[in-house]
Amino acid sequence: MRTTIALPDDLYQAATHYVGDRSFSQFVREAVESYVDRLERERLAREMEEGYRAEAASPSLDPAWSAIETEGWE
Repeated sequence: MRTTIALPDDLYQAATHYVGDRSFSQFVREAVESYVDRLERERLAREMEEGYRAEAASPSLDPAWSAIETEGWE
């Protein structure tokens, strides 16, 4: 897909410093992929934290299983 983006001059200049042998398009594609990956990891971490907190507040495991969970660990 082709698209047009607008960047402030100072951001464009700073970015071109890191482009290296790649095209600017490749650099931007890699930067966006990296940012999206980071956002996905952050979203997953939030969801996991919410799940852990919900489980701690209201355990879904039958309390009768507690003894079995720790069996042999003593």
